[in-house]
Amino acid sequence: MSLAPSLSMPRIVWHRMSVGSDSLHGILFTLAALASIVAGTILFKVLSPKGSLWVGNGVQNLAAGIVLVPFAYAFADVGEIVPSARLAAAFAFLVLGGSILAYLLWFHLLKVCGATAASAYHFLMPPLGMLFAFLVLGEHVAFRDLLGVIPVALGIYLVTRPSATSPLSERSRP
Repeated sequence: MSLAPSLSMPRIVWHRMSVGSDSLHGILFTLAALASIVAGTILFKVLSPKGSLWVGNGVQNLAAGIVLVPFAYAFADVGEIVPSARLAAAFAFLVLGGSILAYLLWFHLLKVCGATAASAYHFLMPPLGMLFAFLVLGEHVAFRDLLGVIPVALGIYLVTRPSATSPLSERSRP
């Protein structure tokens, strides 16, 4: 398979694949995740859940955990897990920061700005990932990667900007 840039593959993705920092499988999984986010946003808007989002999220995570247990035992050796303070700290960070704090923020965004605008903020993840990879891991950030932030920022702005009232709608008011 050629890694040459094409109309269907943005140049930023081609660059990251050509230098070996991303793979086609990873890109496909990312696109599948994006499709899931879009479908979830549409379903959230259409179905407008009335119950507690925390309970719904808890049931979803519990069900996913139960489904994944057989795969975990099939593909991982539980005996290789060595309890340590670093493991406990990493687990606490993932539970508190990566889950609870993230869901608090997500549910707040859903309440304040709605599902469409809230889901637009998901597109901040790649630029933030690049920033943290640069700051924490010392990874090189190519100029093409920085150019990829421009359409992301523009898209988020277009989705989250306040809507302008049209002159026709103002004239039709009594």
